[in-house]
Amino acid sequence: MSEDQRRKSKRFKVSWSSRLLFPDKRIVAARVRDVSSGGVGFEYQDQIPVGKDVNIEFSPCVKGKQYLIRAKGVVTFSMIMAGSAGFTHGLKFTLIPREQFEQLTEILKAFE
Repeated sequence: MSEDQRRKSKRFKVSWSSRLLFPDKRIVAARVRDVSSGGVGFEYQDQIPVGKDVNIEFSPCVKGKQYLIRAKGVVTFSMIMAGSAGFTHGLKFTLIPREQFEQLTEILKAFE
């Protein structure tokens, strides 16, 4: 089964700054590299273990409209990037408020 067949929602390549909020109250900068209705792929300097709960916040500007998306998620994969440039991670959303899910849906429709 290919990755596209396995995925429930289509991913779109992006480059958005974001913030990760950890359970211990640390807030760090990261970069969202792809987005779907089910989660995001992001880059961060340190490895985050698979299974770790993380909150994410990103505020893309799409078609002249500014959004603010906040969601809770769980790390589903973590892989080192070439050249010691940090790690790429997958985050599956576990909770996203309805209003923000509607905004995310609007953002994704703009990419189709």
